[in-house]
Amino acid sequence: MSKASDDEQVQRAVEQRMRELEELYGRVPLVPQVLSERPDIFLPYTTLADAAMQRTKHLDRRTAELAAIAAGSALASAHCLNVHIDAAFREGAKHDEVLEAMQIGAFMAMTRSESVALRALQEAEGRAANNGKS
Repeated sequence: MSKASDDEQVQRAVEQRMRELEELYGRVPLVPQVLSERPDIFLPYTTLADAAMQRTKHLDRRTAELAAIAAGSALASAHCLNVHIDAAFREGAKHDEVLEAMQIGAFMAMTRSESVALRALQEAEGRAANNGKS
């Protein structure tokens, strides 16, 4: 195959995946949109995204979208939340399911912060106690 032929094949693959994302989410999210300019990054990225989000073996699409909402909530990713909340509703998720997924993610983020802070406090108290002993 010639270089031009390879380039055309890669471009067709990018365009196909962009259409699939548009169909799946009703729009192409920003990350794949920008990465599509670099097929060497975009194609592996979308292959992983497809396996992790669209073609899960043990989770249905609705559950996978709820998990993405929990993660997006934990990471405070407004743009990811917008994409995955819309997708969850299209997959049949109810308001209360989305709300609970958000609460799970927010709670996990909060307790992570608390556990880090409390461990730092315990370690500092231990150091202070050891410094007071001769």
